[in-house]
Amino acid sequence: MADEIGNYMKEIFKEYNNLRRNSQSETNLVIKERPQYWDVVILTTFDSAQRESFEQQIALKRQSGHFPDVPIHVIADPVGQKLGVGGSTLHVLTEMTKIYGSDLHQKKLLIIHSGGSSQRLPSYSVIGKIFAPLPCQELIVGMSIPQMLDLKLAMYLPFCQLLQPGVFVTCADDIETYCLNPEELNAKMLQAADVAALAHPSDIQTGKDHGVYVFEDQDSENMDRDCNCVMQCAEVLQKPTESIMRTRGAVLTKEDNGCTREQVWSDSVFWLSAKLYDKLLKWYSNNTPLTSELDAYAHFLPCLGSRMKNAKPSDFVDFRTEMLPLLQDSNFQLVLLNKSKFYHLGTMQEYLMHFNILDVFCRELGIVKNTSNIPKPFIERNKSSSNDVSIHEKMAIETYFSDATLGITVLQDKAQVVIENCFIDLPLEIEGHTIISNCTLKKCPSVRFLYDRVSLFQGFLYHTVPITYENQNLYVTIAFDINCNMKKTSKNLSEIELYGTTLSDVVCYLGYKSEDVMPKNAAVISLWTAKIFVGKPTAAESFWWTHYNVNLVLNKLQGTPKQTEFDGDDNMVLLSMYEITLNKNLEILLKDREQLSCLLKE
Repeated sequence: MADEIGNYMKEIFKEYNNLRRNSQSETNLVIKERPQYWDVVILTTFDSAQRESFEQQIALKRQSGHFPDVPIHVIADPVGQKLGVGGSTLHVLTEMTKIYGSDLHQKKLLIIHSGGSSQRLPSYSVIGKIFAPLPCQELIVGMSIPQMLDLKLAMYLPFCQLLQPGVFVTCADDIETYCLNPEELNAKMLQAADVAALAHPSDIQTGKDHGVYVFEDQDSENMDRDCNCVMQCAEVLQKPTESIMRTRGAVLTKEDNGCTREQVWSDSVFWLSAKLYDKLLKWYSNNTPLTSELDAYAHFLPCLGSRMKNAKPSDFVDFRTEMLPLLQDSNFQLVLLNKSKFYHLGTMQEYLMHFNILDVFCRELGIVKNTSNIPKPFIERNKSSSNDVSIHEKMAIETYFSDATLGITVLQDKAQVVIENCFIDLPLEIEGHTIISNCTLKKCPSVRFLYDRVSLFQGFLYHTVPITYENQNLYVTIAFDINCNMKKTSKNLSEIELYGTTLSDVVCYLGYKSEDVMPKNAAVISLWTAKIFVGKPTAAESFWWTHYNVNLVLNKLQGTPKQTEFDGDDNMVLLSMYEITLNKNLEILLKDREQLSCLLKE
């Protein structure tokens, strides 16, 4: 099935490329008829600073011919409000109404919810997950590697052509791959729908963490076929237990090559008609500012379906009491995509897993594993078994090696590695699972290397960010455990875990004072707010300082030999990841990326 889905996605990407080419081909005498496409695209951000960052990156991509001829708006959430996907959707539509007026009802909108601090994948806290690289072969423009935004703009093209004017809602860190024959779908049912949603076959365990759809006519012959179909939704279960799924009729059996297996249909993206979102907008105008998050998946969708027609607002205790009267009579249709997958790339573990060991994911999207400037960026040292996955299948994205003989030696055959947007100028070893993002690894005068080859300790994400702090341009490199809990808070440093021990021990081993790492005027601390990173004048010094500090902690804990010696600095300013995002210098970051890109093109 992966090859079938991959071939279909490839065709979608080709059609999308025609849209991009047509937008640049005004001088051509003959231009193919423009396929139907979104009339408006909107990205959301959590504040105005992130909005400005997104607008700057979008402008650069547009100059390079990455987009079709479509307006792309960036809308920030209101100050001091956490709206949720539902609230943010209504806020966006309110703002679009100000721009397009009543014409908005005749337009097809794509909203990509892309705001947030990305605490679980902090290498994208600064530029945003929507700009994470996704090297899909068919979406590469010249030497430029496509990003999540490019994939999102291409991925839903068939549904733009199937659905009526309205708003299609998605998020920045999920990917849906599928194979679709539009002729199999009941176009009349879709055209009559007030709400439509994509449904994916999933196992019961997956259903526990998602919305799960129950639909009418469960005995339809379509259920045992591999075709896609449109079905009326009966009920939406939000993160249900297995017992609830079975009781409500969500668990179905499917014959597969003579075997019977159980499955549920899980959620992903959805579409609202202009008629329906207009009703929601009237409610929103009377209830803003919202007092809490309005989530589309928890508060909109569960009010839909034929079983909700007799429900009462008093059956609920949250926003559903107000949403139910607005939504319960809506026509809700599901597009059952028998051949489809749902992927989520929102955490450090997921980022590594999808690019390294989920071969199906890479095949379906046509992922290019190596977009560095050398043919084999990863070097085998000791291959324990000929049956192991090839070590050259690790990910090297837009990384420059100053010498083609350098490469990176990975000490564990099955280590999951992603190295992206880096400059490598010395021999390097990686012990195990590692993410290296936006880092410069070269020798500098203030660092003395004690061995010929430097080793990066396993299980960490390393990421370098340029900042402007107290009128100084600096670089800060963060290092977090790949499996750490970034959001856990506590009054006590000893209850926060970092580098295989407690934050209290880390502070002690590094010679800091507890009061120096605590956020100002805060009662609690987390890895997000702990001031444990140091700014340095260059990206290389920044990287080696953080590497040195991690080494100090591991030396105390495990006796790990020290690899470097660093000249002392009595005037260090300690910064948290939160402060790094506030003081980021996007102009320098993008300039550094452009210089790296120029090196790769040489």
